[in-house]
Amino acid sequence: MQMPTEIIAMHSHRGGTGRSTLAANLARLMADQGRRVALVDTDIQSPAAHVLFALGEWQPCRTLADYLIGRCEVEQAALPVRSEAGALFVVPARGEASGIHEIIAQGYDVGLLREGFDRLAFGLRLDVLVLDTHAGINNETVTAVASADTLAMVTRSCRLDLSGAGETIEFSRQLGSPRQALLVNLVPPGITGEAAGRRAAAAFGTPAAAVLPYTPELATVAGARLFVDAHPDHPLVERFRTIIPALLSRG
Repeated sequence: MQMPTEIIAMHSHRGGTGRSTLAANLARLMADQGRRVALVDTDIQSPAAHVLFALGEWQPCRTLADYLIGRCEVEQAALPVRSEAGALFVVPARGEASGIHEIIAQGYDVGLLREGFDRLAFGLRLDVLVLDTHAGINNETVTAVASADTLAMVTRSCRLDLSGAGETIEFSRQLGSPRQALLVNLVPPGITGEAAGRRAAAAFGTPAAAVLPYTPELATVAGARLFVDAHPDHPLVERFRTIIPALLSRG
C-alpha cells in the first residue's frame, strides 16, 4: 500500500533568497537517497526549474501552464530526470515564450492546481512532492501552501526578509499547514551562522532549521548545473542533506 505523499512548499517573502536553487538541489538529494520525488515549479511568472534542470533540450515539452489551460494532462508535463538511487520528475512552470499570455488572458480554475498535485502524487507513486512557489502571495502560492504538509520558508538574514517570513509563516498556520521550517540562506561574510541563527530565533521564538552561508561557488554555477552535481563533495551539499529530516515527518 502506497504511503501518503509528503508535500513541501518552498516559499520566500521576497525574491533573491535562493529559494528555487535550494528547492531543486534538495529535490535531487532526496531522490538520490532512494525516494520517488517530483518538483513542480508553480512560479508561472518567474519560472526557474527548466533552467536549473536544463530542460530546454526536451522538445516538445509540456508544462504546468499547458495543463492549467487544458492543453495536456498534468502527468504529461512530468519529465523524468537523472537520479542516483530513486526517481526524480520535474514539472516546469511554462516554456520560454509560452503559457504566460494564455494564463493572463484566459485565467484558469485554481482547483486544477490542487487536483494536479494529487494526480502527480498518485500517478507517479511519489514519496515527496516539492512545490517551488512565487515570492510573495498569489493564487498559486496560496494553493501550494494550503496543500503542503511542510512550509519551508526561505529567507535571508536581513530584518526585512525575516519580518516578511514571519507574516507568511503565520499565514500558513491559518491555512492549516501542520509544519513550518525556517531556512536562513545566503548569510553574507561577516555574519556568523550563530549570529544569523540568533536573529532568526529572536524573530520567531524558535531556532532556524538551517543557516546556510553565501557560497561563491554557488554563484559561479549560476544555474548552469545543479550545485550538487557541480560540487558533490562541497561542505554546503552536506548542509543541504541536514535540512531534509526537518522537512519530512518520515525523515
